[in-house]
Amino acid sequence: MSIGVFPGRFLPPHRGHLTGILRAHALCDELYVVVSERREEDEQLCRSAGIAYVDGALRRRWLAQELKGLGIKIRLVDEAEIPPSPYGWMEYAELVRVSVGKKIDLVFGGETKYIEDHQRAFPEAEYRVLDPNRSKWNISSTEIRHHPYQYWDYIVGAARPFFTKRVLITGTESCGKTTLTKKLAKVFYTSWSEEAGRTYQEDFLGGDGTLFELEDFNRIGHLQYEQDLKALATSSKVCFFDTDAVVTRFFSLFFMGQVSSRLDSFIDPSKYDLVLALKPNVPWIDDGMRDTGEAIRDSNHEKLMKMYQDLGFDMKKFITVSSPDYYERLETCIREVERLLV
Repeated sequence: MSIGVFPGRFLPPHRGHLTGILRAHALCDELYVVVSERREEDEQLCRSAGIAYVDGALRRRWLAQELKGLGIKIRLVDEAEIPPSPYGWMEYAELVRVSVGKKIDLVFGGETKYIEDHQRAFPEAEYRVLDPNRSKWNISSTEIRHHPYQYWDYIVGAARPFFTKRVLITGTESCGKTTLTKKLAKVFYTSWSEEAGRTYQEDFLGGDGTLFELEDFNRIGHLQYEQDLKALATSSKVCFFDTDAVVTRFFSLFFMGQVSSRLDSFIDPSKYDLVLALKPNVPWIDDGMRDTGEAIRDSNHEKLMKMYQDLGFDMKKFITVSSPDYYERLETCIREVERLLV
């Protein structure tokens, strides 16, 4: 039985990697994908591209998601204690052997310049180059790191949520959040996460906000969190969120006089790249589920914004959308989102 190894940094994994792995899988009986991590060096690569650090465990997780059901094994090797490239080939080879735990017959790669190094480090194995000219997918991880939205179609699906810009649309009752969220998602041809509290109130309270109990807000926070993850999984470059756990926290205080026990665990001040805060200066629409009242919506807006600040949100990411004109609101938001996707 032939054992093959497909090594790489996979920072991030892309369609070229994926195609190479699947070709390698067809050329051996058992394939191991070995993800290399050298934290200090990898952090510098991410920093120079202006993206957050992608650790090896996350890269391994992405590949596991993409390759599930194929029997391909994913391993992670930490190169922190061995000399960096172009040195340390022998030490690297030993790390790979230990991670695989079996005699290696084939090592696959996409670069002809590494043939001699691999032959020296893995004398027991054949080094086979797959598509060195990138005739199938002419892309590199470096290009993706520096221009993820330009090369979006090359990023594997599991990795896309990491690069997705997250835009929160927030505000108090009857300020146009839901309609604007849907419009923005359709303009940018992507997914959005709807307000879980609204559907919860309809489904479990018959639309009557006076029936809330404290535990309901814990459940809403959890439902919103799961719904947000689903929206991210199907997003394209940007994902929109109609309200968040801070809004749920605000209403927990409003209705119950206290914050439900688990709700704050769903609040992440670093979650969003942009927050569009809608001023409540559009016409009040009473749809039968407006529970706070029109008279206090201005003061509620100020209280909500202070809550974000008190919870540690970066208020520099907040854009106040103050025009009462729906067209101007939409155009303002489109411009602000476009600035994110450069």
